[in-house]
Amino acid sequence: MAKFSKTKRALLIGTGVIGGALVLGTTLAWSRVASGKNFKPPVKAGETAFNAWLKILPDSTVVVQVPRQDMGQGIYTTLAMLVAEELDADWSKVRAEQSVVNPVYGVSVLLGDGAPPALRPAMMALGPVLGLQLTGGSASVRDGWMPMRTAAASARAMLLSAAGAKWNVPVTELTIEKSIVKHAATGKSAAIGELAQVAGGLTPPSTVNLKAPKDWKILGTSPARLDVVEKTLGKAQFGIDVRLDGMLYATVKHIPYVSGHLQEVRWKNGAPPKDVLHLARGDNWIAVVSTSYWSAKKALEEAELVGGGDTGTVLSSEQLAAQYNEVLDGKNDGVLKPLRRTFGEHGNAEKAIASVAKTQRIDAAYSVPFQAHASMEPMNCTVQIKDGKVDVWVGNQSPTVVQWLAAGNVGVPSENVTVHTPYLGGAFGRRIDLEVIRQALACAKLTDGKPVQLIWSREEDITHDAFRPAVSARMSAAFDDKGGLLAWHHRIVGPSVTKNVMARMNPLVAGDFPPDFANADGAAELPYALAHFKCDHAQVELPVPVGFWRSVGNSYNGFFVETFVDEIAFALKKDPYLFRLELLKDQPRYAKVVDAAASAAQWSSALPKGWGRGIALVYSFKSIVCQVVDVEIVGKDIKVRRVVSAVDCGTALHPDNVKAQISGAAIYGLTAALKSQITLKDGQVQQRNFDTFPLLNMAECPQFETVIVHSGAPLGGIGEVGVPPIAPALGNAIFAATGKRLRGLPFVLG
Repeated sequence: MAKFSKTKRALLIGTGVIGGALVLGTTLAWSRVASGKNFKPPVKAGETAFNAWLKILPDSTVVVQVPRQDMGQGIYTTLAMLVAEELDADWSKVRAEQSVVNPVYGVSVLLGDGAPPALRPAMMALGPVLGLQLTGGSASVRDGWMPMRTAAASARAMLLSAAGAKWNVPVTELTIEKSIVKHAATGKSAAIGELAQVAGGLTPPSTVNLKAPKDWKILGTSPARLDVVEKTLGKAQFGIDVRLDGMLYATVKHIPYVSGHLQEVRWKNGAPPKDVLHLARGDNWIAVVSTSYWSAKKALEEAELVGGGDTGTVLSSEQLAAQYNEVLDGKNDGVLKPLRRTFGEHGNAEKAIASVAKTQRIDAAYSVPFQAHASMEPMNCTVQIKDGKVDVWVGNQSPTVVQWLAAGNVGVPSENVTVHTPYLGGAFGRRIDLEVIRQALACAKLTDGKPVQLIWSREEDITHDAFRPAVSARMSAAFDDKGGLLAWHHRIVGPSVTKNVMARMNPLVAGDFPPDFANADGAAELPYALAHFKCDHAQVELPVPVGFWRSVGNSYNGFFVETFVDEIAFALKKDPYLFRLELLKDQPRYAKVVDAAASAAQWSSALPKGWGRGIALVYSFKSIVCQVVDVEIVGKDIKVRRVVSAVDCGTALHPDNVKAQISGAAIYGLTAALKSQITLKDGQVQQRNFDTFPLLNMAECPQFETVIVHSGAPLGGIGEVGVPPIAPALGNAIFAATGKRLRGLPFVLG
């Protein structure tokens, strides 16, 4: 596989290189990835590495190399199941191991998902060239689907070849069952661990046959997750748990504004306290290094940070809302200077809407605020710089980028940087950002080889997050004379998350090509039958840092779209469930999911007084999810009583985990729909901790039921897809209960 410098990689990312040569290169790279001929992971005593994806121990333990990061989505288990299935391994002897950083583990599907439809094949082709390890976009299983199964099937063939040679029997007469190679005719058998050393030295086959779903024994079942025991017993190591000999501790304080520069540090007694061993400083922050986190935190309390700037001191949530309205009014002047794009269009929606009478038209405006990630584990990073080598311990979503960053920051070759990725205590897109790593590197440069662990306080984490953006939308629709939906126009205004994240990584790669399709995720490609359709996005520049948040653009566009569908159904005096089926007349796969959710929820059944029931359907990350919410209104209190979901992710490889992810994502979405928001006043975030940024608690969680619809379609993602439908389904239920249409989050009954 071709090697690229950081500069070349950045250039490729920024310019979106495409072309036939890249496609050819990808075909060759893919075969190398699948067979693992280019790379084998480091081995310990007794281990035999067959390829990049698996090792086998003498006791027949299979060690699966997992190149994606586990942040609670169960990826250690599901990816290991891919290998175990094709290897016919004994699941009780399978374990997962975080892989090292290597281009063989680069993503493809994720890059394709984030591009406009016309560019998706080329962006997927870019994956093997870049060799970028990245976790996000509900793409881990989809990215591992072919290479990991192929690698396991290759290892299986090598084991059978070794056994055939040992017993002098045809390979076609051999089988493997639960890690035991058997020859029925002679009764001979051997554990794969006995054959591993010889088999691992054989030449991998040029082609392999993968199992058909009808022959699966592990996939499609729900074995215990491999991380449950460690986490239950408190043995799992997260980034904040790292402890090293002689380790120092640090914490950070930022200027109070969302943008601007640090101008001056004023200490309470004129100088830093004596507990301060080292002091690092960045563009908008300082960090104190001390012998404990507590002493570093107490020292920082004596520091006043003076700084900011014009953009950092005038922005308020009210001002931003007014500016968004100006953009939606079609004004191009003002401070936001929008870049306008159309992400989806057929027919002539604007003309069709303008041509009908007012009684055949409906318009609505929606908005969502900034949202913090509120990961359970605060941001942290541990770094040691010693003898020309750098070790970084950090919960991250891209160890490749962490390696590039550390190498460039310290001035050492990438191969001198070791990235240790522990479990992530929640991420939701938050741990793609690099600021905490830059700060830890700055501190470690001052400690003469001693390791230093930097931890953000919860207050710093919430007030200086890279937020889900505040976004507004205006929707217009027209009906024909028979009450059919004729035209749909969706206009959105907000910043580009992808561009913002890339700019923080490296300003050189923060271009506007390819266009950021995440802006229109959940809005540009609707399954509904619409003769005239248009989706416009006005991309604006804000002084507020924004980032990937669980389900990204789908999280707000799903709310806009599915609330508007309900408003149209009400205007046409049609049942919201049946109206969706009407719009899905040419989409039987979607209709089946809607039917499954409505049936499980007993859509037409009576509800107690003060209750309401709502429905919403969103396609995201190649999966279809329909949710039905039952809500009880008690005065001004909104009490979610039940959430029934139907999901079609193609094939549920681990059904119990699919259900768990849908429920967990729904809880995350309910928090944003009911409880929390980030507001700005004079350029400062008003929320600081969980007292002002509350999360849904256990007592507020509803009853969950999830129905899995198996379509056999290509695999879809699962970690994020339960978020987008929950807010509109809840809002539609509130309307059914009260007659009040709430068009902004979080929902508040006045």
